[in-house]
Amino acid sequence: MPPLEIAILDVGHGNCSIVYDGQAHMIVDVAQELTALADLQQMQCTDIGNLVLSHADADHIRGAAALLAHPDIRVGNLWVNPDPTKISELFLDLMYAAQDYHSEGRLGVFTNLNVGANPSLSAGRVGVEIVHPGIAYAISGQSNAKRPQGSISSNGMSAVLRVSLDGERAVLLPGDLDDKGLTAILDSGRDISAPVLVFPHHGGRSGASDEAEFARRLCMAVRPRLVIFSHGRNVFRNPRVDIVAGIASSGVEVQLVCTQLSKACHALEERLIPGHLLNRPAKGKPSGSCCAGSIVIRLIDGEIVWEPSIDGHSKFVDLIESPLCRRMMSEK
Repeated sequence: MPPLEIAILDVGHGNCSIVYDGQAHMIVDVAQELTALADLQQMQCTDIGNLVLSHADADHIRGAAALLAHPDIRVGNLWVNPDPTKISELFLDLMYAAQDYHSEGRLGVFTNLNVGANPSLSAGRVGVEIVHPGIAYAISGQSNAKRPQGSISSNGMSAVLRVSLDGERAVLLPGDLDDKGLTAILDSGRDISAPVLVFPHHGGRSGASDEAEFARRLCMAVRPRLVIFSHGRNVFRNPRVDIVAGIASSGVEVQLVCTQLSKACHALEERLIPGHLLNRPAKGKPSGSCCAGSIVIRLIDGEIVWEPSIDGHSKFVDLIESPLCRRMMSEK
């Protein structure tokens, strides 16, 4: 059978996930294209069914226009929500590239990345549920207007996707979901449980008045067995202590991993020996910056599992100066 898996790539500070079902069924966010292209090449994939951009921040779309323009890659559809607040060069380049490729018949473009589009992204052995934005949010869009839900930021409109493999819930990809968006999801009564959660904002500030409470509420709703912080060693000092404390206070038994080694955990600059890393592209490999590196999630014998293994990663964590995951989770 063709490979069925989800690769959460180490792209430094940002997000990029590739869902494979033989070919690349879907890429969700592309912080930079080089690691994504390397993984596609390794998996011998030249066709991407859907390129999905959760929202228009640079650390989620920086590589999107380059991926669309690549001569050896064919992208079937682009999914992106409108954002009237964004005027960056990156966003404008993407907007006009999408317009040009669509007019040439090379690209389908969908600007309704909300619950009303379910189940349009599902196909074959891959199920994709859009759990946010809901209809009221989607119709409103980003706004400071006096509406029942109050102001809605770009992060509040971030698309939240739950991906299933052969009918089994696998990963929740929340982009940069904020506290108000999380409240909207919980108020809707939607089930967002999943064994793997890629934590929003790379483990950094979400804009909530109480970051620990935001993390606690999110983990109680998702009830993951694995939480991934996709961040770069040399950008900020994620994950934040209060975020990890909030996860610990949720009561959920969970493994925490970072794609790259946080300076909050290991400030020393000597290179550690990462014998646990997968043979998959990871931005931190050349500089010795990886912690878990790129992570692959699969369905084996009816259970969602992931690599690097818990044991392999744990042996690496033994080498770390002061691992936040162990410090905070042991205090819960």
